[in-house]
Amino acid sequence: MLSKLLSLFKTFNTVSVRGATTVNKDTKEEIEIKTTKLLQDIFSSNNIKKNDILFIIFSSTEDLKSYYPASAARINLGLNNESLFSTIEPKVKNSLKLCIRVLIVFKSKIPQKDLKFIYLENAKNLRIQ
Repeated sequence: MLSKLLSLFKTFNTVSVRGATTVNKDTKEEIEIKTTKLLQDIFSSNNIKKNDILFIIFSSTEDLKSYYPASAARINLGLNNESLFSTIEPKVKNSLKLCIRVLIVFKSKIPQKDLKFIYLENAKNLRIQ
């Protein structure tokens, strides 16, 4: 029995994937639409299922005040039992504005090195810095 349980843990790795997007303006609708799209793209690109998610951290720049990105995940993707946490990015001179970032930690058979990080809209520039 114990060996079966231990073998279960060996079949999955705990991995993480990042992503980011930007909105055109600080509205509930924009934040909801862009957050949902970002998460859908990350989930499909990395074969992430809801029950594999350990937790998701959302951060947004201080100019986004209309809506929590985590709320979009709960409402539009049904992530009601997963641990979601929102925080504010530090204010850094010349940093990207109107930006939402995510860090998803989950169980996967895919090795960390093969995961696809997703950057949409103006956040694409974050990958070349």
